[in-house]
Amino acid sequence: MASLKAECRRSNVGHCDPKPARVSFEEWLELFDRIPDELIERYHYFGNGEAWSKYLFPPQTFAIYGARHLRRLKFDNSLAALRMWGFVQNETERLFRARQTGRRVIATMGDLGAVPVIVNSFPDCVAFYPDCIWWTPFVMESRVLFDAAAELGVGDATCFSRAALGAFSKHSYFPDPDLVIASTGASCDDYSGVEQLAERFAREMLWVEMPMRCGMGPTEPMGHMLVKEYERVVETMARLTGHKLTEDELRDGIRRANAVRKTVARLRELAYGSGVVAALEMMVVEFGNLHYYSDIGEWTAVLQHLLAIAEERAAKGDRVLDEDALRVVWVTPPADPLLLTYVEDAGARVVGTEYVINQALEVIDESKPGLEAIAESFMAASLIGTSRARAESVMKQARQRRAEGVIISGILGGSHCAMETRLISGIVRQELGLPVLEFDVAPPSNEIGRQLQTRIDAFLEVLRSRR
Repeated sequence: MASLKAECRRSNVGHCDPKPARVSFEEWLELFDRIPDELIERYHYFGNGEAWSKYLFPPQTFAIYGARHLRRLKFDNSLAALRMWGFVQNETERLFRARQTGRRVIATMGDLGAVPVIVNSFPDCVAFYPDCIWWTPFVMESRVLFDAAAELGVGDATCFSRAALGAFSKHSYFPDPDLVIASTGASCDDYSGVEQLAERFAREMLWVEMPMRCGMGPTEPMGHMLVKEYERVVETMARLTGHKLTEDELRDGIRRANAVRKTVARLRELAYGSGVVAALEMMVVEFGNLHYYSDIGEWTAVLQHLLAIAEERAAKGDRVLDEDALRVVWVTPPADPLLLTYVEDAGARVVGTEYVINQALEVIDESKPGLEAIAESFMAASLIGTSRARAESVMKQARQRRAEGVIISGILGGSHCAMETRLISGIVRQELGLPVLEFDVAPPSNEIGRQLQTRIDAFLEVLRSRR
């Protein structure tokens, strides 16, 4: 950590890390021009020093390649954040490079956070989530993937996660995986349908059953079932790779995953408690716990860089967001990231999240056998339990951060959103007395609809009136 802080100071606090702020795409371009070539040459993925593995590129590179939405967002102006955006935007290239350099590319679907810990414990294997391609139509402001999914029978009445099916059919958003590990059982209904249709594009498909967490009591029987399922994952991976995974290798994989989870936990504490990192970057950070953007080693270094900046800002009392900003907890990740920028521009800040990935935020117990520990951590999953359990998580964060309201951004066509949004909203209103804004996110566009803008503005005015 100290070396990262020293690196930032040596390399130009006045150039790359000016006073903390959220900046536009054009300002990001100007900041990039001030980054010394020496730093651009320093950052590589896969621990490789070759020119092809660099990822700190000017932002217009990603916009030219299709990420049009970047032009409308606001970004943290630190070098660490710019490094993070370069790394994340580079993932498609990184997956194809993984295949070119002899690594096994494994698609993991549906469980969001557990199976990649196992996959990444095998040497020369890279796990990724096609699920996360659901953001791509919004980032690219394009219906290409949705149209491709529609041609395969999954139309607009289905969750935006159908973009993953379109990506499988296009064979260009990621290399054809060596193996697809798909979760079923207590999982999203819409995504289960997407997985079944994606199977036609898979070289090999392994289905993993996820149990339902029926209450808040002991979960040993369900965890035991998961261990049996994870043993099948290990056996399949061993057959695919010709490598027999040892318990020590699995424990090393768990330690690497925990290093990420602990860093993210501290970043959440600083960002949501002190406002030193904005919501857009934090959503990217939280979702990195799922599969580390296909390179856990470099993602860990990126997070440590971000944490060094966040700690330094917190120590100095430097905020990215106004201390008097309205405090909200955000439930379900917004498919359109522009919503986070809009809400912050309107005078609010996110102080807690329930992004349906709680299982990926839990630290794995390193004192237990590896598969048992992974299974136990997964039993905290957001979508395998009751709506009451999700509501309890929301209310706990709201109390801790003195939230003034809750925003629930539903997924149009998402079955769990249609069933859970009103339940969670009712519990929060009744037990905390907090105002709740519920809405479904509209299909991809280059702006937020006027009606939704009006609803958000009115909601924030209600929060102000209650102060």
